[in-house]
Amino acid sequence: MATMAELLHCIDDPDDDSTLAYQLVDEITASGDKALIPLLAAELDSFLNTGHSYGRDVIADILAGLGGIDVLPLLIAASARNLGDDQDGLQSTILELMSTNKQQVRIVLDELRAGGPPEIQHRVTWAYELLDSGLI
Repeated sequence: MATMAELLHCIDDPDDDSTLAYQLVDEITASGDKALIPLLAAELDSFLNTGHSYGRDVIADILAGLGGIDVLPLLIAASARNLGDDQDGLQSTILELMSTNKQQVRIVLDELRAGGPPEIQHRVTWAYELLDSGLI
């Protein structure tokens, strides 16, 4: 099984074309090891703090695969952080996750709407608009 150390090495390797990194993502996700979620959340935060959008996207994919809807608040919060990129990868991960259980997503979004800062509220509004549009 792939390790987090191997994955982090791939993320930081300027010669990695993402193929190996995403193979490791698949292996880690397939393991179903939910005990990794706190470590992944910390790595996500680290990548956000350093402005590392590729690392953010890779870790977000594993979080979504392992944590399901339960990690949606983490991913919405990550999308509220402006790293100067288009967030296509992260938004795609969030959309795929939202499509898995729209009812549960609404419950999570309602909770986020009730108590988040303005930048989170903006992303919650975006998520609601997508749900209501019928695109997902």
